[in-house]
Amino acid sequence: MTAKLAELEVTLRRCLKRGQLLLSPAQLAGYDTDGLSYKRFPPDAVAIPADADGLIALLQAADALGVPICLRGAGTSLSGGPVAVQGGLIIHTSRLRAIRQISRDGLWCEVECGVTLSQIDAALKPYGLFYPPDPSSGPVCTIGGNVASNSGGAHCFRYGVTSNYILGVEAVLLDGRVVRFGGPGGGRGPWSHDWKRLMIGSEGTLAAFTRFWLRLLPAPEKVWTFRAICPDLPTAERAIQALASDPVFPVAIELMDPRCVEMVENSPMAVGLPRDHFLLVTEIDGPAQLVDRRVDQVRKLLQEAGALGIAWSDDAQQRQGLWKARKVAGGLMGQLSADFVVQDAVIPKRYLADILQFVYDEADAAGIRVVNVFHAGDGNLHPNFLFDSRIPGQLEAVEAIGKRLMRRVVELGGTLSGEHGIGNDKSAYMPLVFGEATQKLQLAVPAVFDRASQLNPGKVFEGRVYHA
Repeated sequence: MTAKLAELEVTLRRCLKRGQLLLSPAQLAGYDTDGLSYKRFPPDAVAIPADADGLIALLQAADALGVPICLRGAGTSLSGGPVAVQGGLIIHTSRLRAIRQISRDGLWCEVECGVTLSQIDAALKPYGLFYPPDPSSGPVCTIGGNVASNSGGAHCFRYGVTSNYILGVEAVLLDGRVVRFGGPGGGRGPWSHDWKRLMIGSEGTLAAFTRFWLRLLPAPEKVWTFRAICPDLPTAERAIQALASDPVFPVAIELMDPRCVEMVENSPMAVGLPRDHFLLVTEIDGPAQLVDRRVDQVRKLLQEAGALGIAWSDDAQQRQGLWKARKVAGGLMGQLSADFVVQDAVIPKRYLADILQFVYDEADAAGIRVVNVFHAGDGNLHPNFLFDSRIPGQLEAVEAIGKRLMRRVVELGGTLSGEHGIGNDKSAYMPLVFGEATQKLQLAVPAVFDRASQLNPGKVFEGRVYHA
């Protein structure tokens, strides 16, 4: 062990109790990447504080540690966010997982940063409430990571993304000070410092999150799910535009391309779909009398657009079956390919066919397999590039396609991320969206909280690095 690592270990052991510090290569092996698994950055140490006080103690010792510090929840992100690109310390917040309070009358709850989305849903169900943002990794992803990346999910077409539901944030600054931005009081009393929008989407560059106050909604009285087959992309486009512009106002509009459908049908999760068709899944919810009367309208919209094999249900188990192909797609790609990159660009819906064809042409020309499954309602694309980084040239080809794709997205009026964040995967593309003057202004914000860029360096902006 080098003198620097030995000094780091001594300082960490002062802050942590037995069993809260990981140092051996075997212990650190699970922390060198996130869901973007082909990029690996081994940390020097991992700390797992038992509570917020332990987290505060670690940040109070930041100067003495003298290494980069990266906050990490479940590590399910897809942008290279919670990884130690400059080495140093990862602080794993998985033990901060209490649901502290649920206010039925106030329509809010207080939760710690390590609580998963599924745990929040289960706790709210007896109260007749729900928290709308629903990333596909809900059973494992934590609310802290969702807030850090401003993650969304299928139902954000109507309900909105995470930033629409964060009432307040408690965070620990790099010097160990605990601050609260916003809260259930709506910016009144002790919650008067309402800077929470700076924290949401900050990707671990400003502070360490400890807990949140979330805005809740009454659970819908009834839900209808529809699944339809579209023989070609023009049909799928017509159906998406018809649903998005009609007063039925679905809560979700999801699309899988024929390559994705074929992948599902070739797996044990097959549901009996035509392999050469697009699959569209949409959903409506609300008061029972209202949504029951809208079922036929949704069916007609799909039928008039040219969709086939339209099926729908309000039964919970049958609805899960209609969603099944969409829900299993992400997991299957991880099983079928040594490596894969899922991008997260957002485009105006009128350019859907343009961008999909661009993706197919680029990937096919490079000999890279690509599968598209995405949030069609809000134009949030998720092209999945399947490759093997051990094969010479494949990684470089995927990265080149990604750069050309992002340039094309920006040219069409789109942007780099809808919910995955920038991390280190898309930091090189930031100049495509922001000019030099704007980037300087944006970099001035984290400099106020962390002048030396010790918190999560190498993320969002390429030039943001830590110098001890």
